[in-house]
Amino acid sequence: MSRLGALSIEGALSAPVAGLAYDPRRVVPGTVFFAVPRRGVPEDGQAIPRAIERGAAAIVCEHLGFVPYRATRIRVANCRRALANVAASFHGHPSRQLQVVVVSGCSARSAVAHLLHELFVSAGIPTGLVSSLGCRMGERVLPPLPAEVEALDVQEWLAGMHRAGARACVLEVPPAAIARGCLAAAELDAVLLTDLAAATDPSEPSADGGGEPVIGPGSEFTFRARGRAGGTGGLWRLTDLRRGGTGRGHELAVRLQGGTLTPMTVRATLRDLSPQGTQLEATTPRGSLAVRLPFPGRPSAQAALAAATVALALNLPLAAVAAGLRRARAVPGRLDPVPTGHDFQVLVDGCSSAAELECTLRTVQEFTPGRVLLLFGCGARHEAGARPTFGEVAARGADMTVLTSDNPGWEAPEVISAQVASGYLRVRGALPRVVPDRSQAIRELLAAARPGDCVVLAGKGHRTVQELAGCILPFDDRAHAEAALLDEPEQSLAPEEVAA
Repeated sequence: MSRLGALSIEGALSAPVAGLAYDPRRVVPGTVFFAVPRRGVPEDGQAIPRAIERGAAAIVCEHLGFVPYRATRIRVANCRRALANVAASFHGHPSRQLQVVVVSGCSARSAVAHLLHELFVSAGIPTGLVSSLGCRMGERVLPPLPAEVEALDVQEWLAGMHRAGARACVLEVPPAAIARGCLAAAELDAVLLTDLAAATDPSEPSADGGGEPVIGPGSEFTFRARGRAGGTGGLWRLTDLRRGGTGRGHELAVRLQGGTLTPMTVRATLRDLSPQGTQLEATTPRGSLAVRLPFPGRPSAQAALAAATVALALNLPLAAVAAGLRRARAVPGRLDPVPTGHDFQVLVDGCSSAAELECTLRTVQEFTPGRVLLLFGCGARHEAGARPTFGEVAARGADMTVLTSDNPGWEAPEVISAQVASGYLRVRGALPRVVPDRSQAIRELLAAARPGDCVVLAGKGHRTVQELAGCILPFDDRAHAEAALLDEPEQSLAPEEVAA
């Protein structure tokens, strides 16, 4: 009970515990349910009754808002802290059995985590990846972490990775989740906060800025740094030294510092940018690194340089780092190439804001000899007032645009497209092509591609569903593009778009 920090207990404690949950939908008979405050609401008034109805053996809560006649009531001062401590104990403290590196910070964190995982595997270390883009252990690809990750999710994933034979785990979480307590009670080798300009969405605050809670020793929910041989424990910060715009566009430089780490600066030059990849030549404290990255774009190259810097700080061999970068898979849904068998390129990208779309188009323009052909749409997650900005970005950054449906939810797709098109009209003086059926839109745009062009299927990225009128339907941009390329349909765009 000391781990709970209980203020009061009403009911029996002798029943066996079948599991832990903070979501009533995951409660089974015998579960201990933690009524964790969600989205600023002290307690969801319906969560506890639903958990009891599903058979919860005990309810851990901060307020005495129910009668404990069907479940033991345990009152605590801080439910989230209690959940973290109990989850770690319940799952056998899996972080003590693994080398755990957490990647957080700016929106580039998912790409850095993905590539760092590739480098651990290249070094011969069985390593799990827990990420917002999906989780991986060996060749097994698993669902991603939930959007609002809690300490229980982290402990469950670490325990699963350990059972599967992992010796290390790369864990990617947003700064707000760390400050909220998702890493409390975990023992970690390093927590990396990224700040990379080329892949950062300005709408997403970087760590410790823009209103985000402070992460580190002063936080209410900090983490337990575990120093290994070489002194690698602590909070690390990876900073983009080119953020101020100094140097030529194809030069990169990052600095890693913090904890007991000796500060490291790594500089690189990008050569031969093409849709097929990028030549990266770097100077590191451990020697020179020259590799051809098998995926395109400056942001991806910057994430690769960041991952390599962290891997070297963790004492991975330089040769293993180089080999891992040469054969690394593209970051899921981030300028992810689709094999075409043609002399034009198709990329799937998950940009979800106007700033990310602008960054994607600017990146593609750097390495595309022909035209940039864009397919995208706004959805229910985008506010109506922001949708015209997407149209303006598309009009400036793409030679040809097709608007389509992208998770409109209960909204009418044609209304959303009209709002986006209004911004396009302001820039181009003409309306874009609108094809509400996303599969048909992909076919039309691919049919219009010519040698040297690059087709960007934007918005969904690694997401593989379409939310429409209360239904969640499977839809994978990559799968539909591959099918269209095999069929080679005879489609054509409107004359004004072809002329563009």
